[in-house]
Amino acid sequence: MQMNFLTMMAYLIVVITLITMIFGIIAYTVYKMREAKRSKMKQNNEIKQSERENEPKEQYLFFEQKELVL
Repeated sequence: MQMNFLTMMAYLIVVITLITMIFGIIAYTVYKMREAKRSKMKQNNEIKQSERENEPKEQYLFFEQKELVL
């Protein structure tokens, strides 16, 4: 069996296409896992934030309130 240049290039294109598809599926799976983790963290943050809303808050965080005298 004799392999010519066009046959080799055709196989190379098929292999590269399959590798690209496999990496695409892996990347999509990793993306979905990260999004699921992010949504869990968001839910936990919302729960913590709702617990913080019940605590008394300061009106100004860094500055104290002063009246201007004109």
